[in-house]
Amino acid sequence: MQYFLVSNDPDRRQRWSDRLKAAGLALTEEYDPSAVIITIGGDGTILYAARNYPEPTILPVRAGTSKGNRAAFDVEKLVDRLQALEDGHAELRSRQFSTLTAEADGRELEGGFQALNEISLHHSSPVLAATFAARIEDEDIWEFPELIGDGVLVATPFGSTGSFTAITDETFSDGFGVAFNNIHTPAETPEMILCSESVVVELELLSTKRSSGAVLTRDDDDTPYELSEGETITVRAGDRTVELLDVV
Repeated sequence: MQYFLVSNDPDRRQRWSDRLKAAGLALTEEYDPSAVIITIGGDGTILYAARNYPEPTILPVRAGTSKGNRAAFDVEKLVDRLQALEDGHAELRSRQFSTLTAEADGRELEGGFQALNEISLHHSSPVLAATFAARIEDEDIWEFPELIGDGVLVATPFGSTGSFTAITDETFSDGFGVAFNNIHTPAETPEMILCSESVVVELELLSTKRSSGAVLTRDDDDTPYELSEGETITVRAGDRTVELLDVV
């Protein structure tokens, strides 16, 4: 089996690359779709790998001070676990996660806007509310002609343990979840709606205030998409899946 290391710390990546090579494990310096990506860090490193490598198969390991909620195990166990796997004394356990994508006029936003965690709409200023409309079409249809508040996000099961649970105090394991963040108008807006993977969520920015308007963000990517007044964005299941591994 071939491995490809990803870390946000170049020194850490080099150190573990040397250790794995010394243990006789096969590493590639360039990404190969047939290789298992080993992310060394925390959940953000998983999101980075999922965003930057097509159809990734990821073995996430925890390193440094990261809590790494989605990590399989601590990095200090990495060599032993991989050697046990190569020797046939351990096996891989796998889980597939769906992604989300955001589109405008039926086309994915420029540069691709796939997300493993969540896609969210909120005002670009933390002190201002966003004014937007939402339409959620699943087995039922929910329409919200005007919402004013901190925003809305669409989360995957992978991302349900992050911002989604911070808003709702809930998680989920199937489908997608829509969470409305601190909506004060109208007051009866639900906090969340759980949906199937077939859901289509339409979001329209109704108005902007001051010089900064609303933005669309995904996962931990620090490059938001600037929304225009009257622009409608569609969020739906993406065409990519991400496979997460554990060694047991």
